[in-house]
Amino acid sequence: MRRREVDAFFWHVGGELQRMTEDLMRLRPQFANRRGWEPRVDLLEEPEKLVIRSEIAGVRGEDIHLLYIPDRHVVILRGRRNEEEFGDDCTGAFQLEIYYGEFEREVKLPDVEIVPQGMRATYRNGMLTVVLPKRTRSRAEIESY
Repeated sequence: MRRREVDAFFWHVGGELQRMTEDLMRLRPQFANRRGWEPRVDLLEEPEKLVIRSEIAGVRGEDIHLLYIPDRHVVILRGRRNEEEFGDDCTGAFQLEIYYGEFEREVKLPDVEIVPQGMRATYRNGMLTVVLPKRTRSRAEIESY
């Protein structure tokens, strides 16, 4: 088997495991689901900043809360997606895959110094983008070592 085929195979298996895990999470009893659902997250590094992107469509901006915990070097995303009521004409549901209610996602940051006071977030078209500027050392700080 060539390398590309092996990579494609593992990519497919990983996707299926992710789907099965999500199905199991959805089917477990609601009382056992204390944390709610977790949005998907990308964590990217650029030369001067870290960028967290999260897919949280259908959540109002005022229902999103961000918290940086320095002791653990993590950013916590919290919020709530309110469930939409079905119309009076709805006679059945054949597929329900959208998560509603409280959500929380903890994002462990890489071993990079950041400036927490410079954290900025934007929320547009269902995508939350959090920018965390990296701490840069001035030339005087570098020369003083």
